[in-house]
Amino acid sequence: MSALIFREMDPLLAQQRTHDRQAPKRSNHHGLLRQLISHIPPGQFFRYLLVGTWNTFFGYSLYALFTALLMPRVRYGYIYAAVFSNFLSITVAYFGYKFLVFHTKGNYLVEWLRCLLVYGSGMLPGLVLLPLLVEGLHYAFHLQRGGPYVAGALVMGFGVIYSFFGHKHFSFRVPDDAARDAAAENPEPMQRVTSGMVENLANDALEETQKLD
Repeated sequence: MSALIFREMDPLLAQQRTHDRQAPKRSNHHGLLRQLISHIPPGQFFRYLLVGTWNTFFGYSLYALFTALLMPRVRYGYIYAAVFSNFLSITVAYFGYKFLVFHTKGNYLVEWLRCLLVYGSGMLPGLVLLPLLVEGLHYAFHLQRGGPYVAGALVMGFGVIYSFFGHKHFSFRVPDDAARDAAAENPEPMQRVTSGMVENLANDALEETQKLD
């Protein structure tokens, strides 16, 4: 009878061992996801999206205007258009993020310079990718006059996520944020508690089978 019971339990035990081997991986993935989400307060990110939507519209409108003005007069005028429009839209975005999103006080010049650094560090890769995207759109989709406009929209989409983390953790960072971030990085290890409960149940089942034997 003992042999029969253990034969029936073998697939269950094998499944449990497989689950135990996979559990740390799932726990690590869930932990990384929780840490990422903990850095994005829902209300703050929603306000950021509202300001960012307006600023994206404003910045892209400037980019399109400067592109239309410079392309007939200057070779690769869309690159100059990107530089000019970014500088102006950064200044407008700074005031929106300061007063409506992050609610910081004072430090106007320091925060504005930090905004320039965040946007500048994101703009440099964009300026490298921009001509590549334009040429790629010309080659793949035969977009001639519309290529710079589509490429500019793609580059701006990447900048939305990058700039949020840059502004939150650098441009508008205040000392209290450090304590909140440290607390958010140490959530309750519920996965280990659940794994311990499953292990205890498996041990109890083995003890019961030994008693039956």
